[in-house]
Amino acid sequence: MTIAEQIEKIISPIAEKENVDIVDIEYVFENGQKILRIYIDHPDGVNLDLCTKMSHLFGTEIDKDDPISEHYVLEISSPGMDRILKKVKDFLRFKGFNIKVTTLEAIDGQKHFKGTLVAVGNSKIVVDDVTNKINEIEIKNILRAQVITEN
Repeated sequence: MTIAEQIEKIISPIAEKENVDIVDIEYVFENGQKILRIYIDHPDGVNLDLCTKMSHLFGTEIDKDDPISEHYVLEISSPGMDRILKKVKDFLRFKGFNIKVTTLEAIDGQKHFKGTLVAVGNSKIVVDDVTNKINEIEIKNILRAQVITEN
């Protein structure tokens, strides 16, 4: 189990209780330090007060389990305008939006798709690509998917 998966397991009950959606978790090395970055969303939006509150709640719970033995910085952040889509519920929420998708394996010789997310199932999404071709993409084949705000 990766550190991100361990962290998600630890903080998910808190997030659920606070009506906060865990969008993504990154554990990265940047500027000479380890950073545990947790992206959250909330039906009323994400602001500094919510990030501060969740930092305290998440940090306390993470420290109890102590899955990270080295020193790290905890960051809580909004996913931003061009948010990452990972889970079925993320895709469902952004059905009808323009997205871009990069796949692990090519589909008909193509790995990069950009277009409207027109359908979502339990295991795949359907994107109406800018080439006017409808593409069914297995969620397990998605390397990266995100909402796009530019044209």
